[in-house]
Amino acid sequence: MDQSAQNSETETQANLSRADFWSSFLWIGLGLAIVVISWRMDRLEHLQASIYTAPGLVPAFLGLAIAFMGVILLLRALRQGALLPRTRRPLVLADHWRLIFSLGWSLFYALVIVSRTLPFWLITACYVSVFVLVFQYAERRAAGQVKRGLIVAVVHGLIAGLLIQYVFEELFLVRLP
Repeated sequence: MDQSAQNSETETQANLSRADFWSSFLWIGLGLAIVVISWRMDRLEHLQASIYTAPGLVPAFLGLAIAFMGVILLLRALRQGALLPRTRRPLVLADHWRLIFSLGWSLFYALVIVSRTLPFWLITACYVSVFVLVFQYAERRAAGQVKRGLIVAVVHGLIAGLLIQYVFEELFLVRLP
């Protein structure tokens, strides 16, 4: 391996460890927030419910697990040199189009769901279909399979939309918008 390739690999690893370092604080904070919110949930003591049947018990354990994994991520990032000095490169938004698209499309999805103009399964099917189509488009175009990719995206979207609605409404008994 030549020197420039080795330097590039080292820089990539350093960038990943820095990303892990900063995202670990997000995971730790999220996990602890879940624990706090779970602790504040009604324990149904007025119904003489056991502590083991309290609604916040499972989310609290999950929150602790998320926070614990965040600590592990933080320690790993520190061990891999997340705090070592680095050269700064300018931020290019085109390099982050997937993140920008995901945030925008998810916000649009949430706003459409809140408006309650279309059935939940249909909105979710469209949401998943567009995600599959957008993130597979370059690969499908290179292989000459754009039509097949469109069909696969729509099928995945319909299956996901119908399955999510069924699981939440029929199995978990949660009313969806």
